[in-house]
Amino acid sequence: MKTKTLFLFIIISLLSGCGLIDKLKDMFSSGTSQVVLVLDQAISSLDVQSANWQEILNKAIKDLPDQVSNTVRSDVSNLLQRTVAATSGEVRCDVDFFRIRVQQWLQEIKAKYLGSAQPVIEPHLCSVVPAAVDLSLSPNQRNLIEFFGYDFDQAQIQVLLKSANGNSLDVSQNLQKQTHYHMTLNLGSNGVQFDQNSEYITLRWNNTDISTISIIQPTTPICETSYLDVSSNNITFIPPRYGTGDPDFSGNGPNVNCSVSLTNYGDHIVASIYMDAKETCSDWTEARGSQNYTIYNADPDKTIEAIVSPTSASMSYTDSNTTDDNFGGNGCVKTFIFVGDTHGDEAGTRTCVTIAFNPIRLQLKEKGNCVSTKMLQTLNVQKRISPKLVEQVQKFEKLKNIQILK
Repeated sequence: MKTKTLFLFIIISLLSGCGLIDKLKDMFSSGTSQVVLVLDQAISSLDVQSANWQEILNKAIKDLPDQVSNTVRSDVSNLLQRTVAATSGEVRCDVDFFRIRVQQWLQEIKAKYLGSAQPVIEPHLCSVVPAAVDLSLSPNQRNLIEFFGYDFDQAQIQVLLKSANGNSLDVSQNLQKQTHYHMTLNLGSNGVQFDQNSEYITLRWNNTDISTISIIQPTTPICETSYLDVSSNNITFIPPRYGTGDPDFSGNGPNVNCSVSLTNYGDHIVASIYMDAKETCSDWTEARGSQNYTIYNADPDKTIEAIVSPTSASMSYTDSNTTDDNFGGNGCVKTFIFVGDTHGDEAGTRTCVTIAFNPIRLQLKEKGNCVSTKMLQTLNVQKRISPKLVEQVQKFEKLKNIQILK
């Protein structure tokens, strides 16, 4: 009788105490806490701009507990291999981009392992060759556009040919994904065909334009490039409560994942903020969601040609107190301030992130269909500029008393 009572007491204790349930879970789930710790350490190590992502990933693979699911170790190993391949494949992204991208993918691996909502990782373009299509070049000198970047294999990308008369033609069938970091668009005789009304090519993903390539007609005018540093107000985002859990994290985490990305829409800049905060046990209380915020509107006579500064940032950690958690940022973010657990209910009401942005540097040009001086410089470096366009540039240089091509 005493044995049965003791056994019943142990069962009740296990079911009533989240900490004991966690211990039981750890016994049967191959060291969840150790896996999360290793991934969190790798993610936080990547916050430092000088961090070596390759060393950090190798260390994470080594530090993962032996009993961990092969899926986690395989995911981290695959991340290492695909990033190494990208850096050696003329992707032409800077080192800081790879550091931030690896950090975002580690967040995705962690969320997948914990069964949390996985942040959407969008394809990213680092460079386009040529940066614009000069129709004064002979057809065999402009028969291909190459796109270098990351995660092209993760999403469906649409290609549209836009005309000055407002027509839009889907030419996606001419896009070939060579690798996850390299795509080509066929402009040859059996590829995309241009006429006198062709104005630009747009790459679209998830109903968002991620790149625009100008088509330079013999009559396309030249306009000057300017630069502007933009400061944005802080943004506080409260993700809604998700799932069937109660509103209280009750001191059990939460595990927090947050990512920020900036998108150029030509006449305005949008910051997309994603946050997921999930309890580490019990009824798995969770707050998650995303929100878009317009942080800059261009002047009516200007077009935003590019965001020159970093366009993404991310942060991941496990909350261990009921006070605000302040972290130095990365990429486009200066600081992250999180409210995770509090005294009482918080999921959907008080759990949030406040984002302070670094200055955002924009490349602008005059509004309308014109080729900017910066674009001309890029085409010259890429050796994709026709003698006829060079002659036009020289006349513009003389008129404006400036030097564009060196």
